[in-house]
Amino acid sequence: MSHEIEDVNEAKTSSKTIPDLIMDERTSGGFNAWFLSLSQDSGKVRFFDRKGFYTVHGDNAIFVARTFYKTTSVIRYYGSEGKRLDSGEEQSGQLASVALNRSLFENALKELLLEGSQHTVEMYEGTGCSWRLTKTASPGKLLQFEEELFKSSDGGSDMPTVMAVFSSFVQGQRTVGVGFADVSGRRLGACQFVDDDRLCSLEAVIIQLGVRECVLLQEAVHPAVTEITPSEPQTAADRVKLVDLLSRCGVMATERPKAFFSTKHLQTDLAKLVKSGTVEHHADVLERPLACSALAAVVAFSELLSDASKHQKFELVLYDPGRFMRLDASAQRALNVMASRQQESAPQNSATAFSLIGLMGRARTAMGKRRLKTWLKQPLVRVDDIKVRHNVVEAMVEDAEMRERLRDQHLRGLPDIERLVRRLEMRKLGLPELCQLYRASAILPLVEDVLRCHSGPHASLLKSRYADVLAVAHDGEHLTKFEELLEAAVDLDAIPEEYLICASYDQRLKSLKDQKSGVEEEVDRIAFEVAKDLGLELGKTIKLEWHRFSNTKSRCLRITQKEEKVVRAKLNAKYKTIESRKDGTKFTNRSLEKTAERLSAVLNQYEDLQRELVDQVVSVAQTFVEVWDGISSLIAELDVLVGFADLTVTAPCPYVRPTLLPAESGEITLVGSRHPCVEAQDGIEFIKNDCSLVRGDSWFQVITGPNMGGKSTFIRQVGVCILMAQVGCFVPCDSARISVRDAIFARVGAGDCQQKGVSTFMAEMLDTAAILKGATEKSLIIIDELGRGTSTSDGFGLAWAIAEQIMEHVGAPTLFATHFHELKTLQGRGGVRNQHVAAALDKASRRLTMLYQIRPGPCDESFGIQVAESANFPTSVVALAKQKLADLESAQGIHQSRKRKFSHAVEDDALVFLKALPAVLSDRGECAKALKEAQGLLDKVQQSRNMKSVS
Repeated sequence: MSHEIEDVNEAKTSSKTIPDLIMDERTSGGFNAWFLSLSQDSGKVRFFDRKGFYTVHGDNAIFVARTFYKTTSVIRYYGSEGKRLDSGEEQSGQLASVALNRSLFENALKELLLEGSQHTVEMYEGTGCSWRLTKTASPGKLLQFEEELFKSSDGGSDMPTVMAVFSSFVQGQRTVGVGFADVSGRRLGACQFVDDDRLCSLEAVIIQLGVRECVLLQEAVHPAVTEITPSEPQTAADRVKLVDLLSRCGVMATERPKAFFSTKHLQTDLAKLVKSGTVEHHADVLERPLACSALAAVVAFSELLSDASKHQKFELVLYDPGRFMRLDASAQRALNVMASRQQESAPQNSATAFSLIGLMGRARTAMGKRRLKTWLKQPLVRVDDIKVRHNVVEAMVEDAEMRERLRDQHLRGLPDIERLVRRLEMRKLGLPELCQLYRASAILPLVEDVLRCHSGPHASLLKSRYADVLAVAHDGEHLTKFEELLEAAVDLDAIPEEYLICASYDQRLKSLKDQKSGVEEEVDRIAFEVAKDLGLELGKTIKLEWHRFSNTKSRCLRITQKEEKVVRAKLNAKYKTIESRKDGTKFTNRSLEKTAERLSAVLNQYEDLQRELVDQVVSVAQTFVEVWDGISSLIAELDVLVGFADLTVTAPCPYVRPTLLPAESGEITLVGSRHPCVEAQDGIEFIKNDCSLVRGDSWFQVITGPNMGGKSTFIRQVGVCILMAQVGCFVPCDSARISVRDAIFARVGAGDCQQKGVSTFMAEMLDTAAILKGATEKSLIIIDELGRGTSTSDGFGLAWAIAEQIMEHVGAPTLFATHFHELKTLQGRGGVRNQHVAAALDKASRRLTMLYQIRPGPCDESFGIQVAESANFPTSVVALAKQKLADLESAQGIHQSRKRKFSHAVEDDALVFLKALPAVLSDRGECAKALKEAQGLLDKVQQSRNMKSVS
């Protein structure tokens, strides 16, 4: 007899329902001892499947209670005495436990594995004290929990990419090897590159690939692995930088021993995975030793070789990060590219107003939603590739009928083909899913016809890129055969009530169906005779029902308790009672019992043959996986571009097609530009502004003005417009000419990271250091309020030096918003221009009105006190602030006079020394002393010049 009793109230399905776990003394003691013998790791959450609900224990129980239930009152303690305590400290021999119903369990899984958590998950199955590990998952390995994670997904989440990194110093240069596996896209890739000490290039690759988990070598200072012999090993400081980078990008770092990075069997392993079955023609990957080590670690970590369904299915590529614009984590946050978790949980219109993906997410299919997320991480840099997307969007914008038919009729009805095909490849789907693909296949010719009907200037592009591809995919050798298979095998008339193999598909099945029908008719006849014998009406006062005996089910009859009282004497004399409940009494007789046994036997044979035939149909359907892969990719692309067109025409002010220029052209001109996310909010009338960045004239712009005046919004909207253009979308402008950018770097706002000991100012300096080391003349730099986290003089000095470094050595177009009005003196150098956000100050009331317009020239006032007045500061506080400001300005005037006097004195001393220098030099013994004095005076002269420059 089991020592464990598990009870769950199945009638309550709300996530607030707490299932009830009951364990007797013997079971709780044995389970506690076994559980405590497991290795304890705070980053590992262990779930126990209790056949109807789930439990977590120990520290996991406290974590789940606080994180998902938001209270510790749900924690129960089970101990060796078998007592159950509602609260209190964990006592000796007792273990904290929390139960979760299925709904909350699935929500917890998504939170732990999809939402940037740093946790791994394990699932145990068993009873009593005997449990075994059946499933494991981490943010980069989700396959074993795919059904729970994605069954109700709207398409926003997908199987993640997992990466491995192996870096070293080769010939004095920091060299990084990267390997990655995209399991859903069946793609393996690797690359190797030289990086700076901030790992800017690696950060760009992580963002581009959408990595969720990264495999690192276990040793903090790792030696060479097998065939690799770097000149210098990676230091502990380098290791810390790498881990910090992963944390900043929301990537989980997972350590593995050096055996994972061995390339000894890499070629053999790859030959089993790649489609061609050979790796000889992949010399571009194999000749990069650090990349190969990282790729070997990814293959081992992902356990791809253990799944035969993945053999010969992968494409191996040498990844080229230069194909896409570089966006680091700071730029993504500054431009609000991806929705935060708070925005994702907010209503749709709210998310649209705050994030670019929320605004641009007009795709109708799950594949399209995922493709948009990828594109926003991988903006294009080749002008011709971008123009192809713009041409498609333009065709959709100009042809409203085509756009609406695609969006509202055809794409809307398509299932998640990508996910269905992945399940088909693993043979984990049944007839309902195959029928979804059948319906999708039937829609494809309709999509093709709509595309062919377009007669605009881009008709040939739509025909060659989409319509012709769809026609080939749906011809008599491809999906038409798939449809014929389903039509022959599946009983389509029975859908959606049930999904069955058609009896005509197999003679054995037809024979069993005939037998089943004959026995069912006999059961009906017997039931009619019983009803007549009891004087009841079949189907009303007496019903033919199913009754389950352990693992089998059989036919029986049921009457209500009211009718049972009337016929009780005859029922007891001639019939066998099976079960009496409130809803009635179930009974049978010898004839019905024997016939029901025959029916059960036939049904078992029929169902077994159905399963066998379904497996056969799935096996044949599996041969169409490659065709469906191409279709899903094409539909995803088309869906995103149709969504871009819909965004263009439905925006508060229609978007315009940008003119794309080569990166060398040196021009970014946005006329009447707007911030798309801000203007989409209700009740907003956005004020347009122009931006003209021209090399040699206005390539570096210093933007001044009061707080809340619109500086940050303006510089962000320029970055957003360029990003949208290079993704392939039209832009929120009246007209636009854009030189494509290889990267966008943004230092917009900063926050403390107290757990890492990083202040606001330090975070700002780290971001800026990454810009100075990673930006090129083909990048775009956006900087907002640099140097405000320290003293005014230090901040100004840093801002000036950084501006000079960008102008003289980086050469990238830059928008530099600042409150250091002294930076206006930079104008006059080649390519520097002053701009300011306009504000109107009423001289009488001193009230400030923001105009949100960008105008030429500098702003000479900060208007800080006026902004404080607008915030309804107390009058006394404002008056005192004005008095202190006047005192400070007076003191600064005296200080400037002293600096000028100091300057003249230093110059006089220098002249006296220079006149006496020939006499001094005649005495060799005095030379060393003279040179020392000269150096001191030269330092003073330089200091004097600096003060003059500042003044």
